[in-house]
Amino acid sequence: MNEEKIPPPENVQDALKVATNMDWNSISVRRTITFLEQSCKLITNAYVFQPNDKNTWEAVKAETTPFLIQIWKEGGLQGAKASDAFSVECGLGTTMTQQDILNGLMILVTKVAIEHPAEFIVLTVSQEMATPS
Repeated sequence: MNEEKIPPPENVQDALKVATNMDWNSISVRRTITFLEQSCKLITNAYVFQPNDKNTWEAVKAETTPFLIQIWKEGGLQGAKASDAFSVECGLGTTMTQQDILNGLMILVTKVAIEHPAEFIVLTVSQEMATPS
């Protein structure tokens, strides 16, 4: 599995650095994607009791963006600019329909360039929002 004799990463930051030199099938890229997806889930989970509206969607994007900027600065995402390395979307008409909102779903879509700039892997996180009793 480790054909290139690259030592296994000791922590998440090492996994991110190794992932930039491997293809999508490698364990390091999968770990990076899993790390990013789980981190986005944690962010959306923090808003489960908030109204599923524009203010919440903007707050989710505002929390996700600096996290991804930090990962990009550390070399975990590829691109000359942050906008080349990732994008974050959450909102009516972009990631959700009115029916999704009525069903209590908030959907965050994050596109990340792990290996090459502008070649994005799409991460979709759906958060079931708490309904008022």
